[in-house]
Amino acid sequence: MSASVLPEVAIHHVSISVPDLEAAIAWYGEIFGFEVQFRMGIESMGAKGAFVKRGNMRLELWHIEGGSPVPPARREPNSDLQTAGTKHVAFAIPDLQTFLEGLVRRGVDIAAVQRDPTQPMLPDADPLARDKPPAFAAFIRDPAGVLIELIDAVKAG
Repeated sequence: MSASVLPEVAIHHVSISVPDLEAAIAWYGEIFGFEVQFRMGIESMGAKGAFVKRGNMRLELWHIEGGSPVPPARREPNSDLQTAGTKHVAFAIPDLQTFLEGLVRRGVDIAAVQRDPTQPMLPDADPLARDKPPAFAAFIRDPAGVLIELIDAVKAG
């Protein structure tokens, strides 16, 4: 293998555009435990933003007046693959199936569940069903419809 141009890289943050900055800060805090690191803005664009952080993970949340909502095809894991570009952020969760219960209880929008890593993500009317294999991965949507993958850290390795 040839040497890369950039010998050391690490993900610094993932950026998400949101229709309501304060609601997004609250949701990412409640569901994932992120806390505001700092706020910023680009006055000439009417953009307000915040970096939220949990441990070494950072999300950059942006709100701009008049921004377009997430298109319907980008709200579904399988149809989103048909559009080029960045797809989603994925968080490793210990024992995902156990934590799905808390997400359901809080009314989190669960878009799809994958119980077998060789099968596609599918909508699941009952992600907590005890007569099905436990979840390997799941997609949830934030309040704006942005897809976020949760993957079982133990099963994914």
